Amino acid sequence: MASDIAVGLAVLAAAKTEERLRREAEQRRIEEERRRRELAARIKHIEDRRTTGLSTLLSELDELDRLRRLIAMLTEEFSAEPSPRLSAFLAWTREHLAQREARLSPQAIEHRFEAERLFGDDDDHGFTPSRW
Repeated sequence: MASDIAVGLAVLAAAKTEERLRREAEQRRIEEERRRRELAARIKHIEDRRTTGLSTLLSELDELDRLRRLIAMLTEEFSAEPSPRLSAFLAWTREHLAQREARLSPQAIEHRFEAERLFGDDDDHGFTPSRW
């Protein structure tokens, strides 16, 4: 009878060990799957932030082009005798254009990217992994 008990205990121990190993393997699989999902979400977050930054720059460039065209049109059409208000508007618009162009210089863009944490090691700023 003692040998039957010993065999039963050995079988029970082997079954428990096998179950523990199976649970550990399942936990590793779940953790790896979570890590892959988090990595994909992080990559998407970075890409979305970069795309937003690019869209902002392109939008500002479009506005600069529109300002340049407006200034050119008003200068050509009313160059003979500009009114005082139009002259003031053109002076203000030229100054506004110069300021906007300065914000799109390479150095200004570098500072903007640094402030917004874009295109660097901290591109994933603001990323929070899903808890699900």
